[in-house]
Amino acid sequence: MQPSELVMNPKQVFLSVLLFGVAGLLLFMYLQVCIEEQHPGKVEKRREQRATSGWEPVNYLRSTPRIKPQVPHAQ
Repeated sequence: MQPSELVMNPKQVFLSVLLFGVAGLLLFMYLQVCIEEQHPGKVEKRREQRATSGWEPVNYLRSTPRIKPQVPHAQ
């Protein structure tokens, strides 16, 4: 067996990474659903706590007030 036969070409690398990525994503989604079915109350409690504790998503795109440097006026 030649060493060049053991090397994967870029297309094979791309397809295998894509395949493992999709499989991992599907596994993650399946496990998340299984966990939520076993503990249905915990997710709802967290949502209620966020709603009642004043938690809100941060909007990073809004403009923030800038601090203006105070320059003493010469008279």
